[in-house]
Amino acid sequence: MGLPVAIGLEAVADLAPRQSALTLGVFDGVHRGHRHIIDTLSARRGQDGVNSVFVMTFDPHPVVVTHSRETPPILSSIEERIELLSDCDIDGVFVIPFDEKVASMHYQDFIQRYFVEAMDMKELVLGYDCHFGYKREGSPEAVAEEGRRQGFGVHIVPPVEYAGVVVSSTTIRKTLLAGEIAQANDMLGHPYLVSGKVVQGEGRGADLGFPTANIAPDNPLKLWPPQGVYAVRVEWHGQPLRGMMNVGRAPTVKDGAPEIEVHIFDFGNTLYGERLSVFCEAWIREERRFPTIDALIGQLASDRDTALELLGPA
Repeated sequence: MGLPVAIGLEAVADLAPRQSALTLGVFDGVHRGHRHIIDTLSARRGQDGVNSVFVMTFDPHPVVVTHSRETPPILSSIEERIELLSDCDIDGVFVIPFDEKVASMHYQDFIQRYFVEAMDMKELVLGYDCHFGYKREGSPEAVAEEGRRQGFGVHIVPPVEYAGVVVSSTTIRKTLLAGEIAQANDMLGHPYLVSGKVVQGEGRGADLGFPTANIAPDNPLKLWPPQGVYAVRVEWHGQPLRGMMNVGRAPTVKDGAPEIEVHIFDFGNTLYGERLSVFCEAWIREERRFPTIDALIGQLASDRDTALELLGPA
């Protein structure tokens, strides 16, 4: 059974919240800092009368609506966030469709409507930098004061550091854009996830003996991994598979628009229209142009051996 998810206020009853503890945030990437917040939340279950714990998140990213700053590329679509959150010890996810009405809501009204009335909230767990409500006036300090006034507990979770740097979605974006996938994975606490539907390609991979699934990411704002070749793990209908992925233009055979192409080892199924989750486990090499097709095929065979060594047993 999958993680229970409610989308929109009218669906929250499906989560059957009672005497709940909540956390709120975008949770883009569900990185180590987010996991620390969620672990703190999970630990509240069974404490001080708390019976259930839930994550509340927004979709789309609030800055898409508020335009308060430049819209960042996202580390995780809402589908990917839910998939990553499914590994956490929580009772469900509440997705708030973020629009201008939500953006203009005062944080006290937001607390009353979404937390107290809809979720029967007894405790709130917030990251140290979480702000919500109109003009982001709902700071941790202001929310803690509201908790004292209304009688619910507020727990503020400090930041998590990696190599002396505070782990944040912004820092991970910069790290990925710099081509540092290993460092990004370390800050995420999991391999970078790319998911989406398999779309029709040109079939050139099959002609080379390495058929590929072309992935169209769930969200056009998705930050692609740096161009190159990767060892990947693939989730398909709950089945774990191993493979390798190329992100780029395939300059030897076409040099077209950038694509995400995944070759799954020892796999013969047709995947068009299917949804795949691809975890970027390790970087293998940069994408480059080869002098001949035979040279490319030889390199792909070598890449496969390298990927299998990096990935280990299935």
